[in-house]
Amino acid sequence: MKSLRVKFIGGLLIIAIIILLFSFYEIFKFSKIMADIYPMFMNMRYPMLFLCQGIVIALIVAVSFGLFALKKYGEDKIFEYGMLFDLQVIALSFIGIFFLSILSIIYTNFNLDGSITNLIFIGAAIVSILIGQIFLLLCDLIKEGITLKEENDLTI
Repeated sequence: MKSLRVKFIGGLLIIAIIILLFSFYEIFKFSKIMADIYPMFMNMRYPMLFLCQGIVIALIVAVSFGLFALKKYGEDKIFEYGMLFDLQVIALSFIGIFFLSILSIIYTNFNLDGSITNLIFIGAAIVSILIGQIFLLLCDLIKEGITLKEENDLTI
C-alpha cells in the first residue's frame, strides 16, 4: 500500500513540475501581452518578469526536491541526512518565494499606487512562509530522529 501511495504522489509531483515548466513559458507570453496592452508599464515588464519567474523556479526546485524526498521515503530512508537535506532545500525554496513576493510588492508599490496584484503577492508571501516553517519543523523532527537513531545504533 505504501508503494502505491508513493507512486501516486510521485506522479502528482511530476505533473506539477510539468505544469510549472509550462507556466514558466506562459509568464513570458503574458508579460508580452500586457506590455502590448499597457505600454505605459513597459518599464516594469522585465523586473516583474524576473521576480515572477524566480518564484516559479523556486517552486520547481521545491517540487523536485520533494520528489527526491518522496523517493527516500519509499525506500525507508527517512532518518538519514539525505532526507534532511531535501527538506531543508524545500524549506529554503519556500522562504525564497516569500522574499521574492515581498520584493514584488515593494517594486509594484514604487511604480503603481494601489495595485490589485499586490493581494496575490501578499497571499503568496503568507502561504510560502507558512509552508517554509512547516518544512523547517519537519527538518527539526528528522534531525531529532537521526540523533535518536545514531544513539540507538551505538547501544547495540
